[in-house]
Amino acid sequence: MMTRAELIKYIECTWEQLKEDQVSTMLRVEGSTAPLFLHAREQSVGFLLTVDADRELDIKPKKYANVSIHIEKLSSETKGVVVSLTNQRFFDTFSKIAADVISCVQTLNKEPEYTSIYCLRVNSWRNIFSRGPMQILTQDEQVGLYGELEFIQALINEGIPTSEVIDAWKGADAEDKDFQFHNVGIEVKSSHKQDKLVKISNIRQLDPTGFDAVYLYYYSFAKANGGSNTLPAQIDSVRSMLVGSPYLEEFESKLLNTGYNDTDKENYKASYTQTYEEAYHVNVQFPKITKSMVMEAVLDASYVIDLNVCDDLVISYNLFMDKIKQA
Repeated sequence: MMTRAELIKYIECTWEQLKEDQVSTMLRVEGSTAPLFLHAREQSVGFLLTVDADRELDIKPKKYANVSIHIEKLSSETKGVVVSLTNQRFFDTFSKIAADVISCVQTLNKEPEYTSIYCLRVNSWRNIFSRGPMQILTQDEQVGLYGELEFIQALINEGIPTSEVIDAWKGADAEDKDFQFHNVGIEVKSSHKQDKLVKISNIRQLDPTGFDAVYLYYYSFAKANGGSNTLPAQIDSVRSMLVGSPYLEEFESKLLNTGYNDTDKENYKASYTQTYEEAYHVNVQFPKITKSMVMEAVLDASYVIDLNVCDDLVISYNLFMDKIKQA
């Protein structure tokens, strides 16, 4: 099986060849058991999965800023779930997304399974499809990602297997808890404002439903320009810890899903120095809003917590790490 880098190169070369040939606009992915194809039409490229015409799909056709998803009838018996590039400036990212989806599906041979996984992976990239062309991370997104990467390094340095750490990183997939270790959920919050105020984005982020325990881990960073502790440097630091690990490719896919792209690294020159970190046990005394607390008509809410008044809920670093290791 091809490595991630080899698969990306294969995909890009195949698209170029299809555009040059102008004869066959579809070509089955080499070595794929599942019916995966690459296609090229004029200036558009993409990938697709063919399924039975009557197969129900957990995916909705939609046109995003950079990508379109549509269902195409191929014959009386088959249809294709097609993902096409619509913005050429998004090409580098799109080829990486194609590689991610294909790598997750290509070895499967049962239609219900490969259809489900294909739709799941495509759907997981919707937040990236929606980003505007050449859009970089906001300041809050940058410091948030920096903090999550800081936390990943702390976990690995504590001896937690890299496979468990990268698998537990759910914030990159836009899930409600940034990290999930079996029955323990962790929300990582980071700020460069030195005020210990954290914004909770929705009523599910600190909800303990489905978990034995939930924790909030807070980082405070001093921000400066011209230093060495930049977001790209932080990313390279994590990459160096994963060299030789099969989970490096999963990390790269998750990183891409956060909206970060190496081609934009010149835009991320802010440097961050950690000034404070603390772990909080989100128990019944911790201030929060959850679904069970609000009226049925309230579908969601965002709010701000002042951690300055939560000192009684702080737990030690060692105890916090022990809770993760025991999860």
